[in-house]
Amino acid sequence: MMCTVAKKEMTLSSDDDDWFYDSISRYKHLYMYDLQYPVTALDWINTNYVCVATRGRSRHEITELSLPDKLCTSEDLALSKNRDFQVVTGGFSSAQINAIKHIPDTRMICTSSVNYHGHLEIWKLGSTETDLIKLETRLNNRKPKGVCSSISELKKSHVIFGSHGDNLCYADVMSQTILQDTTDFNCEGRLSCIRNLNEHIVCGCFTSGQLLIWDTREKTPSLQETECDKSVQWTMDCSETDMVQLSSGGDIQFRDSRKPKTCNMTLSNSIGFTSKDLEYLKICLKKQNGSLHQYSVSGFDGNVYLFSSNSPSPVFVHEGHVKNGSNDLSKVKVVTHSWHPMENVVLSAATDGSLHAWQQTS
Repeated sequence: MMCTVAKKEMTLSSDDDDWFYDSISRYKHLYMYDLQYPVTALDWINTNYVCVATRGRSRHEITELSLPDKLCTSEDLALSKNRDFQVVTGGFSSAQINAIKHIPDTRMICTSSVNYHGHLEIWKLGSTETDLIKLETRLNNRKPKGVCSSISELKKSHVIFGSHGDNLCYADVMSQTILQDTTDFNCEGRLSCIRNLNEHIVCGCFTSGQLLIWDTREKTPSLQETECDKSVQWTMDCSETDMVQLSSGGDIQFRDSRKPKTCNMTLSNSIGFTSKDLEYLKICLKKQNGSLHQYSVSGFDGNVYLFSSNSPSPVFVHEGHVKNGSNDLSKVKVVTHSWHPMENVVLSAATDGSLHAWQQTS
């Protein structure tokens, strides 16, 4: 059934033998798999399941996968039958999916695709009666720009989707209606991402580094000017209290989400890489006990870089996509990565179709 998932065969060269043997002590968990086609987007459904979109040749797939049992709990499971990703439900899309967002406490997901000009597609995951993921409907963006939308979930079944400051739409997925929009907002800048700060408020990061704050209880968003370098492009991740911005030049800025205009600290290209654009760049926060614990960066190359909240340089680098790759390794890039909702586990995917789930040793 669609989306071939295979455990990665260990075909390492002698140069990579050291990495493989070192990984035994460096990783608490390390699962490496190959998908038939490269991942273009993913999102967690719950602590045990993830939804993955892949890019095919003639048509594209969207698949619900279950994770190995040992990854989904901090308990020590000495014996476990489930050691692989398992295909649970799946379906096909006529266009490449570039964004996925699961609607909490439902079997619904929202996507944005290349060919549909930033409109929102609403899908129903499979059930006990069918293993097919079915497209239910599309919500048209009221001011389409011809590019994919970012998506962020809010309270209940509400989402925000859009690609620019003046085409965000606030929608109810269950009733399939758009409740309000920002078409009258005087800011046409391109948004690199949208994240929720709480159940009512979203923050959008413009590629220029400026920030948009929209309290959906109000009609109009506010524009937050920043001192970000306008010669590079920016993306970000945030929580209710913490915000980190990443530039294509490799710089990282830290902010308080409650006072986003002020930069609290800047790290100048601690990774040593730059990118011409934001195509794959991603930065993710990981909180623990309500405080910023770690953050992670990917998209510059084939690695995922982990930082502690007080470290100017990476404390861990996942090199598995490059070290265990089978294609031209110089062309392998990490497409996306995401932290497990509860555990200190990272799911990462690369352009060669590799999908890894891993956790560093403490």
